[in-house]
Amino acid sequence: MENFDVTIIGAGPVGLYAGFYAGMRGLKVKLIDSMSEVGGQPINLYPEKNIYDIPGFPAIKSSEFIGQLYQQLEHIEHTLCLNESVTEIEKIAEDFIIKTDKDTHYSNAILLTTGAGQITPRKLGLEGEEEYENQGKLAYFIKQIDEYKNKKVAVLGGGDSAVDWALLLNQVADEVSMIHRRDSFRAHEIEVKKLNQSTINQYLSYTIHSLNDRGLMIEDKLTKEQLEIQVDKILVNYGLLTNPLDIVKDLETNRRGRVTVNGQMQSNLVGIYAAGDANDYEGKTGLIALGFGEVILAIQDMIKKMDFGHELRKGHSTSLFEE
Repeated sequence: MENFDVTIIGAGPVGLYAGFYAGMRGLKVKLIDSMSEVGGQPINLYPEKNIYDIPGFPAIKSSEFIGQLYQQLEHIEHTLCLNESVTEIEKIAEDFIIKTDKDTHYSNAILLTTGAGQITPRKLGLEGEEEYENQGKLAYFIKQIDEYKNKKVAVLGGGDSAVDWALLLNQVADEVSMIHRRDSFRAHEIEVKKLNQSTINQYLSYTIHSLNDRGLMIEDKLTKEQLEIQVDKILVNYGLLTNPLDIVKDLETNRRGRVTVNGQMQSNLVGIYAAGDANDYEGKTGLIALGFGEVILAIQDMIKKMDFGHELRKGHSTSLFEE
């Protein structure tokens, strides 16, 4: 089996950029992902949603953003293994053996870009929720925005994702209502301002009491007064539950399973790095743009510290497209 300089586990946005940057620096690159297509959460959970915090793009649809990253990756030599779940990583001498449910891979270094790991949506926990979901009346992610056209929609939650979805849905739905258990939203200030200037109905300090044939009953947290909201569709944005990363023995992680790293994104195990939502350190912020910067730090540290057995450019990288 061919030995690679670096194997990137996770082909979401940070992983795709990592593959490109490592290849641009002269490393022999392999990417492994358990999904059937690249893109991670943006492509599998919310391909229709706009992303607003990528430098150079005032707004870009998730699917288009992933397409651009994949096109960038295609400019360098790489090996991409999809539909493979990593089950164990073991270090033998100076190399790593990566076992998956399909194959065995060998690598000098590893960069974990696994995001939050395997995820499941946080559910309402109400009677009739599963039936509503089976009927297409309730969802946790949106893959086709047209399904909400000319509908009355309730968006549950108050974070960035909930506010972003409400604003997007307001462009196609007949009516959008936001229901949040707190008295204020926790999204970016500029998006909350847009929300307040929109026609979206806001029900703050309300919890969900029950589901019925017409929609849902909500309850004021203080007065306990109940109110019926008639809707055709419900979008739940209560966050995601994640499974801790447990594929590497003795790897230091926090209580949420994120890899503890130093300033060069190296874990406590020499040769294993982590970037994006896979890592954690003091001051960490979960932004894709920050993950891109972490990739550069990790790759540069690998090149500085590790012997890949061939000549590499040790200084600053240059464009692949210079003549």
